[in-house]
This record gives sequence, structure tokens and C-alpha cells, in this order.
Amino acid sequence: MIHIMNEKKEYHSNLRQEQMRRTREQILDALVRTIGQGVAGLSIPAVAREAGVSIPTIYRHFHTKQELVAALGGYLMQKMGMASLQPPRSLNDLLTISRYGFVKAEDMDEAIKIVAVSELGSQMRRDAMPLRIKMLEDALAAELAPLNEQDRVRLCNMILVLTSSAMIRAFKEYLDLSGEAAADNVAWAVRLLVRAAAENSQ
Repeated sequence: MIHIMNEKKEYHSNLRQEQMRRTREQILDALVRTIGQGVAGLSIPAVAREAGVSIPTIYRHFHTKQELVAALGGYLMQKMGMASLQPPRSLNDLLTISRYGFVKAEDMDEAIKIVAVSELGSQMRRDAMPLRIKMLEDALAAELAPLNEQDRVRLCNMILVLTSSAMIRAFKEYLDLSGEAAADNVAWAVRLLVRAAAENSQ
């Protein structure tokens, strides 16, 4: 009997956790749609209306508006299937992840694309920049090692921009290239830059 009761408790606990996960995603989806309608209208009541939940429900998952917004970056990465990717350990890894992001960006919901180009999206990228630069430097350690400090910074800057979401939009807007084609162009340019930087350091 005790064994059965424990199984029931575990079942109810797992069910509750799944319900909480779904409600959290429902709230974050509503946050994306709310931002898509204009950042000026962003508020906890507005998100609650969009999600179809009560305001206290949102506060059970996110204690403040800032905490809610802070969760958005990770959620968007999860929606794109990038949250589970391992950090790049080499130039090849970096270009593989970049290609994945370029291709996935084509299938993003329009609301997510609006968030990406909003001021809030820009702020999320700025907040994540120190971590992204560190990740880039780690991945390019072998390529950066022979360069002087100025060239290391310049090469990192160029590769950071070339593999950014802004470049995805630029290739689409200016050249109407698919994510796959844009990724091919970026990989070519990055490898050319790395090779030229290495030759210049000799």
C-alpha cells in the first residue's frame, strides 16, 4: 500500500511539474505576441490577457516584469532548438552552429522575428554579448594564438558580426538568399578572414 501511495505522489508531482512547464511556456509565448504588438504596451496585465491566465498566475512563475523579460532570451533559443547545443570548441563547430541558426531563423514565427528586431531584442543581445565574445574566443583559440592583440580583436569582431542575426536579415533583405545560402557565404568569408589573418601574422 505504501508503495502504491508513493507512486501516486510521484505521478501527481510529475503531472504538476508538466502543467507548470506548459503554463510557463504559455506565458512566454504570450510575451512574444505582446511585444509583437509594440513594446510600449508591455505589462504583466497585458501578457496575462494574451496568455489567458490570471495576473497572480504570472507572478507565481515570474516574480517581476524584469524576471519575465529576462527569461525570454533562453526561451527563444529553446524555440529555435539552440538551447541544447554544446558551446563551439573549434572554428568548424562555430560555423556549424552558425549555419544551424541561419537555417532555423527562416522558420521563426513572425512574432519572434518582430521581437528580434525590437529594442528589447537589441537589449537581450547586448546583455548576452560578454558571454558570446568569450565563447567565440574559446572556439577560435587556435586561430587567434599567433595573432597580435589588435588583430585578435579585429578578427573576433568581424566573425561576431558575420555570424550574427543581423547578417541573416541582411542577406535576406539585400540578396533574398535562403538561410543555407547565407550560411555558405558567411563560412566562405570567415575562413578567408582567418587564413588572411594567419598569413599576415607570419
